[in-house]
Amino acid sequence: MSKNASITEAQNGILERLIEAFETDIALPVRVGPKAFGSSMPDYIHTPAENFAREREDIAEGGQWKKDMVAAERRRTERRAKCSRERISRMEEAFDWIRRFIWDDDVRQVLLAYAEVKARGWDWSRYLTNRNRRNPQKKAWVKRTVQRWIVRSLQTIESNIHQSGAIWSLETGLQVAHDEAKHTGKSIRSGLRSWTSPEEMPAA
Repeated sequence: MSKNASITEAQNGILERLIEAFETDIALPVRVGPKAFGSSMPDYIHTPAENFAREREDIAEGGQWKKDMVAAERRRTERRAKCSRERISRMEEAFDWIRRFIWDDDVRQVLLAYAEVKARGWDWSRYLTNRNRRNPQKKAWVKRTVQRWIVRSLQTIESNIHQSGAIWSLETGLQVAHDEAKHTGKSIRSGLRSWTSPEEMPAA
C-alpha cells in the first residue's frame, strides 16, 4: 500500500454502513452485536474510572464534553423510536459482512471497535490509549497499524460483495446520523479517507 493510500467511495460507504449498524444496535432495547460476535466483540469502550477522569477534565475545561454527551444521548433516544424493520435489516446485513468476510479475530475486533467508537461520537485516539493501558497483557493497538487493518478490511468486504454478485448502491438509503467526537473536529474521513498529515498515513 502506498503512502497516498485512501479508501474508495464504495469502501467509505461500507464504513458508514457499519457505523450505522452500531447506531441501530445501540438504540435497540436488547443489543444483538455482542451476541452475534461473541469473543470477537471489542472490549468495552471506557471504564467507569476513565469516564470519571474525563468528567473531571471536562469540568476544568468548561463542561462542553458533558453537554455534548447529554445531547448525544438525547439523539440516541430519539433514534430508538425510529428503529424501523428496514434499518434493523440493514444492521444485520452489515454485521453479516464482518462475520462472512473478515476471518482474523484481531482485525475483526479493530474494525468493530472503530465503528462503535465512531457511532458513539467518541475519540478514536483516546480509545486506543485507554484500551492499551487497561490491557497491558494484550498486543497493543498502534494507530497506524490498526488504520491499515481497517482499510484492508474494507477492501476485503468490498471485493467479496462484488464477487458475490450482490447489487448494492451507495445511494440506496444511506442515512447515517452518527455523532462525531466534538473535541477533535475530525470527521470519519479525516481518519481514513483523507490523511491529514504525513505521519498519519499508512506506511508502505
